[in-house]
Amino acid sequence: MANDPDNKPAVLIVEDDDQVAYLMQYILEQDGWVVHRAADGKNARELIARLPPPALVTLDIALPDTTGVELILNIKDTPGWERVPIVMVTAKPKDKDVNWAIKTGAKAYIVKPFKPEALRDCVRRLARKPAAG
Repeated sequence: MANDPDNKPAVLIVEDDDQVAYLMQYILEQDGWVVHRAADGKNARELIARLPPPALVTLDIALPDTTGVELILNIKDTPGWERVPIVMVTAKPKDKDVNWAIKTGAKAYIVKPFKPEALRDCVRRLARKPAAG
């Protein structure tokens, strides 16, 4: 699992809206997470290939060059990342992609705009905890 030198667990945020991504990063860093961000599918795939598996990934459904569902499949096909919990973040809660994302492997979804507590609670509930010791 990707950690920083202080042994904090990491989260990967894939979000093309800079304001939303910054808000998510701020909320999670306040909770002690190390945050890696990608604004599109290309950058996300590069991070997935380069980084150790994080504690959790958040994915926007609609990205400039791919979909969150396509990235779920990429994550599930990447050795070591198969069991990383995925949370979809979307402005379209009834979109067919949300249902497909859940069927494909996402563990939850958060609807934009969201309350900071909703993100914190979801991450705390689903994130893989680092091994003790």
